[in-house]
Amino acid sequence: MQNISALFGPWIIAFYSLLFFCTALLYRAAPDERRKMGGSALMAAFSLAGILAVKLLGGAAGGGLVKLVEVISRLLAVIAAINVVGVFGFAVVMPRVRAGVSKFVEDLVLAGGYLLGGLAVVSASGADLSGILATSAVVTGVVAFSLQDTLGNIIGGMVLHLDNSFVPGDWIAIDKFEGIVREIRWRQTTLETLDGDVVIIPNINLMKNPVTVLGRAQAGTRFRAVSFNVFYDSAPGEVTAAVDQALQDDPPANVAKTPAPYCALKDFQPNCAVYEVRYYLSDFSMPGRTDSAVRSKIFYALSRAGIKLSVHNRSLVLSEAAQEASERGAQAENDRRLAALRGVDVFEPLNDGERRILAGRLKPTPFSAGETITRQGASADWLYILSSGSADVRLYSGDAGSYKSVKRLGPGDVLGEMGLLTGEPRTATAVAAEEVRCYRLDRDGFRGVLASRPEIAQSIAFMLAKRRVELAAAREKLAGEAAAGLKSEEQNLLSKIKDFFKL
Repeated sequence: MQNISALFGPWIIAFYSLLFFCTALLYRAAPDERRKMGGSALMAAFSLAGILAVKLLGGAAGGGLVKLVEVISRLLAVIAAINVVGVFGFAVVMPRVRAGVSKFVEDLVLAGGYLLGGLAVVSASGADLSGILATSAVVTGVVAFSLQDTLGNIIGGMVLHLDNSFVPGDWIAIDKFEGIVREIRWRQTTLETLDGDVVIIPNINLMKNPVTVLGRAQAGTRFRAVSFNVFYDSAPGEVTAAVDQALQDDPPANVAKTPAPYCALKDFQPNCAVYEVRYYLSDFSMPGRTDSAVRSKIFYALSRAGIKLSVHNRSLVLSEAAQEASERGAQAENDRRLAALRGVDVFEPLNDGERRILAGRLKPTPFSAGETITRQGASADWLYILSSGSADVRLYSGDAGSYKSVKRLGPGDVLGEMGLLTGEPRTATAVAAEEVRCYRLDRDGFRGVLASRPEIAQSIAFMLAKRRVELAAAREKLAGEAAAGLKSEEQNLLSKIKDFFKL
């Protein structure tokens, strides 16, 4: 140990010990800077080896080559120390005090540190700085002439930072490239396209070519528009109301709530009207996926409302075979509706004729995966009969948005029979677990059947009352009181049904 101290001196030992110790700490504390810390440790090791070689060769008395090795070794040590200080300040301290600078400013500060450190090392070696500075003007002119593009990129990066034309996180378009600005460095700006590609654009190109800033990171949103066409057999008010209601009840992910999305009539074409859903995108990285979700929302909302989207070059071919196929399709659809009605116990008191009447009044109502079919607490006077797909029934508690999934519904199950019969608010929320196709029956569609045979209401009330009382008896273990409770519940439900349908 005494030999090492005599060879290097206490100051050198303390400096390199502290340098390696800090490098190891920052290697663990700043994972994103491990590459730089690894390089700094390597430079420190080469520097220490160079200092050792100089000592073994006799120090400054060893000649010009030994002197050069000594200067290079000291320069490597200074660069490594500047890297350690830079990482500690920029990657450790600033994030903890919630402050930060761009990579360009970080590079600029480090470059200044390298320059000052290099001049200090050269001056300490005994070199005449005045002579170096005197000849630097000629050297600078030669370098500037040979590195015009590089200097242009550096100056361009400085200008971009000074005027804040765009900053990391902004969504820009230049030439054929469009994406999110990730970094602005000395030479280039890094752009991540919407396909996930990384494009390196020289700063000088950004200064020479028009750049469109599509969305500001500070604003957090960017305006988008999705167009669709509808035939003229649907009134504009019907179209916009159906789409607006769907966007309001269950907006797609990444669609900003404020400003609220809305549907507008955009233009008139020879065969259709052009509409547009206008919304603000809250995540710049997925505009295509959000547009797709909005289009899906439009499709299902219009399908539930019975509104047809327009397609170009629609042609109508009539033939006997086509007519037969159409009739077979209509008959098959009617059979599916009758089968769906027979599976609903609420409609057991109906005869075949009454079921056929209701089958003609059912409305196909599709939902996409993730859409809300019924919402807990909402008032609605219709029911849904699931014909395909499945739905998750959820019970929400409080205003925190927490819920418990209580049941999974499938083909043949019914949602909202109490809403149809009595107008009571929904007792649970049902969300489509996959694409769901339903039949919807409204109160007006059921009113005629009840009006023609009011005794149906008594049978339905008895059935629902029996179900409620049996459920209550099972829960409360009050089977002895079930008979008395059944009659009371039946009268209560019958009264509600008659009042609701004005029988």
